[in-house]
Amino acid sequence: MFTITGFADELCSDFEKQMKLWREMQIDWLELRSAWGVNVMDLTDKQLEEIKNISSAAGVRVSCIGSPIGKTYIEDSFEFEMKRLQRACDIAVYLNTDRVRVFSFYSRTGNILDFKESVLCRLREMADYARQRNIVLLHENEANVYGEHSAQSAEIARELKTEYFGLVFDPANYSVSGENALISEETMHPYISYMHVKDYSGHDLTMSIPGEGVSGIAEIFNRLRDRDMFISMEPHLSVAGQFGGETSPEQYMCAVESVRRILREEEIPFR
Repeated sequence: MFTITGFADELCSDFEKQMKLWREMQIDWLELRSAWGVNVMDLTDKQLEEIKNISSAAGVRVSCIGSPIGKTYIEDSFEFEMKRLQRACDIAVYLNTDRVRVFSFYSRTGNILDFKESVLCRLREMADYARQRNIVLLHENEANVYGEHSAQSAEIARELKTEYFGLVFDPANYSVSGENALISEETMHPYISYMHVKDYSGHDLTMSIPGEGVSGIAEIFNRLRDRDMFISMEPHLSVAGQFGGETSPEQYMCAVESVRRILREEEIPFR
């Protein structure tokens, strides 16, 4: 069964208002990336306590910590990222989730593909730490990181060979990187355990209502229909950026309703 979750910070910065809109859209889960304009990695313990209280009062649970870990340079000290990973795992445990999103590093000096062994070594150490904390790391692609393309994303998961590391599949990200999203899904299929729902319009780096773009949302839902996993709304309909995006409440509601319609039409169970 699919469970709908999403990035509420696309709606606005105020967390209490995010949860009010979440209730109006009848979404019961949240992928936490930021609140009050503060990235999840920089939230104070007091702010996390507020998030826990506000989300609990709204009946919303956290599906994943949408951290930016791995959106750093492979040439820089790894100690910084490991400290952030420890903090992200602490936050995950506090908010009762066992998932943390990660990326696979940029390069300051050249092509990140030249740093394969360093990337894999770092990710393996991160996954080993996550195993100790009973946390699953979910790798997402991003422009210019090692796993930007589906072949490298699949390679990472295959090389690590651990249940504590899986792949996020974001069809639009692969469309934007120049791939056919359906072929990308086929390449990554064995390792996908989470999905971001975003649909590329096909031009000008703008996004479409899910199901109306070129990223094959309905077909991908069908291919993954037998998996018990979260599908996370990240429509980016107003602004799409490196560390987040914006979508108006009206657009977001249209995106959610489109996803629910597709799932009903395809007779895919969801909640």
